[in-house]
Amino acid sequence: MTKLVLWSSNLNRTMKQIIVPTDFSKGAWSALLYAAKLAEAMEIREILVLNSYYAPHSGAATLVSIDRIMQKDSEDGLNALMIKVRESGLSAKFNFRGKSIHASLLDAINSEITDYTENMVVMGSMGESGTIEKIFGSNASEVASRAQCPVVIVPPNAGFAPKKNVVLASDYDEISDQNMKVLQVIKNTHPSAKLEVVHVVKDTESITGPVAKEISQEDLPHEVVEITGNEVSVALQDYMSSSQADLLIMIKQDSGFLGNLFHTSITKKIALLASIPLLVLK
Repeated sequence: MTKLVLWSSNLNRTMKQIIVPTDFSKGAWSALLYAAKLAEAMEIREILVLNSYYAPHSGAATLVSIDRIMQKDSEDGLNALMIKVRESGLSAKFNFRGKSIHASLLDAINSEITDYTENMVVMGSMGESGTIEKIFGSNASEVASRAQCPVVIVPPNAGFAPKKNVVLASDYDEISDQNMKVLQVIKNTHPSAKLEVVHVVKDTESITGPVAKEISQEDLPHEVVEITGNEVSVALQDYMSSSQADLLIMIKQDSGFLGNLFHTSITKKIALLASIPLLVLK
């Protein structure tokens, strides 16, 4: 077993900023409210509200004109949003900063990330069933897959509440030190929450023993759960529903189910992702 470092009780302070992408929609505002509650629980003071704009290439003169219009719309939208933030009273608790960036959303987010364990992205989803792009929206799907920090995807109407049951979906892969650090931050945010490390074993396979052998109870108190099912997504969804979990954590891999989940060809319906916040680690 690989022994991982036990971080101090002040590890929440290593997370310095939450980045909230916005398109000024109702869903984005809901994600902002969720981010504020999360920041309060994690003792984070800095919240960056980010809007990006990017025009497809065309003629040079047309491109300049479109860029100027999009820049003004972005800046005006952020100004109006900051007024709404002040009127809501949120600005009294946090240091809100609005920023308009001419870039794709993913590039804009990554340009603001200083360190994997210092930043976290919180963004809204479309909340539809079907492909992962329809569940998250194409922007959220891309950010979840490629942003260089932890990403929380918040479904519509998912209010923030103290976590009671957190599920970490496991592919038997060893957890890196940086992800262990993030997991400990989340656990310390809700010390009474139960953490379950869940691995899905196909019906034709034998259960091999503890899935979380890379995690010590000293580093991170948890329970190990192995469930069976030929369709990983269905088995995981059923377990999430029966256990009444209120946060799903996945560690994004380049292969295996947790990697394939974010591949554009995935078409399985995973309704749980449309109702339960998802934290994606790398």
